[in-house]
Amino acid sequence: MKYIDLNSKKGFVNLFADYILSYFDHTTVIEVSDCGPFLVVMGETELKKVVDLGPIKENFLKEYPNYNLENLNIIDIISYNVENEYKGQWFKYYDTERPIYSESEVNKIENKKEKIKFLYPPMTITSQFPHGYGLDKGRFDYYFGEYVTNHILIITNADSIEIKYLPSLGVEDLVLKLNLENSLLGKKYVVSLLLDTFYTKENLSELRKLIESYNILEDLKSPLDTKPWLIKNKIDDIVVV
Repeated sequence: MKYIDLNSKKGFVNLFADYILSYFDHTTVIEVSDCGPFLVVMGETELKKVVDLGPIKENFLKEYPNYNLENLNIIDIISYNVENEYKGQWFKYYDTERPIYSESEVNKIENKKEKIKFLYPPMTITSQFPHGYGLDKGRFDYYFGEYVTNHILIITNADSIEIKYLPSLGVEDLVLKLNLENSLLGKKYVVSLLLDTFYTKENLSELRKLIESYNILEDLKSPLDTKPWLIKNKIDDIVVV
């Protein structure tokens, strides 16, 4: 994942997407596009009751005055009562303190500048995954994959790992792809290890509770801070033969 500077225009639209999402449920996707004089808020949700973005906008302006925005002109085109099945996607992780970021991205975060950077000419800038995406629209799988990677990269000795998981098909349908150039373990063994140790109904439920307690706004505000799912509770269960 590319690091998004909270103090940039891109950081602003992604933070606002997550902020709006916090007023919806886990089945919702919110996308915010900055088009210069106005913001377009698109989205889909299974909710039937319309959410008024007016008060949400005002609360955002009060909570984040550092953006120096006196007002936000919003075009709301969120679709309600929409049921679209999440079909899964590939997520890539790295052997770093925050596996969603490569070493170069971690260095970029540590060297970030604090000044707001809204100086370039107006252009359309749109929020991006995982920001604005509910837990049931890929965000849970994204965090869970980071939790898994935090355990197994150290035993595989791989530089990176890609995981795609389709929860709607059941845990037996985990799709796994590994960068095995420097790995000490084969793909079949690692797939079996993940199914037996991590992708069990009990463990998925336990991690779901941890992730649901997380304030998603912290993804942008504190990208390298401790995350509740970056634990190693299954180390004793990993057996390498």
